Amino acid sequence: MATLQWVKIEPLTDEAFAPFGQIISAQDRAPDFHTTSGTRGWAVDFQAGRPLLMLLHTPYQGLSFGKLERHFNLTQTFLPMGGSPAVVAVAPPGSGDRNEVPAPSDVRAFLLDGSRGYLLGRGVWHSLDRYPLYPPASQWVILTDRETQEDLTGAYAGQHAMRLTQEVDFAARFGVTFSLAM
Repeated sequence: MATLQWVKIEPLTDEAFAPFGQIISAQDRAPDFHTTSGTRGWAVDFQAGRPLLMLLHTPYQGLSFGKLERHFNLTQTFLPMGGSPAVVAVAPPGSGDRNEVPAPSDVRAFLLDGSRGYLLGRGVWHSLDRYPLYPPASQWVILTDRETQEDLTGAYAGQHAMRLTQEVDFAARFGVTFSLAM
């Protein structure tokens, strides 16, 4: 039987989120560049050379989870498109060792109120979903340079290619299930 570990939901601030990535907001952070037309911009690293834009619809599913994932060699940017405020859980990337996983006590959670987006740094552990606080759902634009779902579903099974994604099931490995709390 899994042990329940409560994770307190924190406000999404530049300082608190810095170990995991950057906040995308017109108010909170100076952009990486300005143009004469008033456009503000942030540098997004597309190692594969071309951006991929995806729309994500996340239905309400409660505030408990047991898995985290991380992506080697890519970043992901999440921009809110509407719906319920949501929560994302994250943990530090560690040393980069592919066998290393975060301790359950290293998992943190941040409130996504819909006014700001965020960029996850390379190798940052994160929940597989953004967890809406109430029904029906939240919607997101994801900006990245690779689709990772095939990697998660085992498309590389039996191949010797380096996987882009690592997933850890805390319930199976540590006997821990996480529950998010305000």
